[in-house]
Amino acid sequence: MSIAELIKCLEDINTSDEIENALDDEVLNCGYITDCHQLVQEAVYLADHLLVTEGGKRNITNEIELDKKGFYVSCLEKDGFGWLGGGIHTLKGIIAYG
Repeated sequence: MSIAELIKCLEDINTSDEIENALDDEVLNCGYITDCHQLVQEAVYLADHLLVTEGGKRNITNEIELDKKGFYVSCLEKDGFGWLGGGIHTLKGIIAYG
């Protein structure tokens, strides 16, 4: 499992005709891509392992690698201890992980 695999998966999501563009209907799904497609499920799995350390902290190094490839990572939910969930921004919408 590598960050290159996650980047490839995200690129495939961007170009897939099978995945609806969540940004077209932001009212219904708030711009979030649902995990009903296998590529999205794979991206969430990889993000959970590559963007979150074993100690539950953010893996900033891998976030920077995604950003270099055009996939911005942001906090979706947090508490006093830090991030509870993150989001990867794609051309199709946001993929929630964590």
